[in-house]
Amino acid sequence: MARYNCVIADDEPIAREIIEGYCRHLPALQVVASCSNALEAKAALQEHSVDILFLDINMPVLDGIAFLKTVKEPPQVIFTTAYKEYAVNAFDLAACDYLLKPFSLERFIMAVDKAIENMQKGIL
Repeated sequence: MARYNCVIADDEPIAREIIEGYCRHLPALQVVASCSNALEAKAALQEHSVDILFLDINMPVLDGIAFLKTVKEPPQVIFTTAYKEYAVNAFDLAACDYLLKPFSLERFIMAVDKAIENMQKGIL
């Protein structure tokens, strides 16, 4: 079975815990870093080979949209946010999916499946 390295970037500890828990339900996913801001996520992307980035939008210092603009070769990005109004911006940046908090495990699995399918097809 293929394994996919994931990074979680969210300033809310509970949100990170929920996503980590969801990832544990899917044996193909391995969380290599759980970050509380975009700068930690940037370091994690440089340190690890990352396949999927779960990215919040409203974070201190640098928001998720601004952060993604700084990433030269982003992995599959699944936004995890409470703000529906940023969806167009996210998809303009080629986000794989956009999960509105609170989201179900079912919806999470659908987003992950889409990301894996994109990787198998060679879609950035």
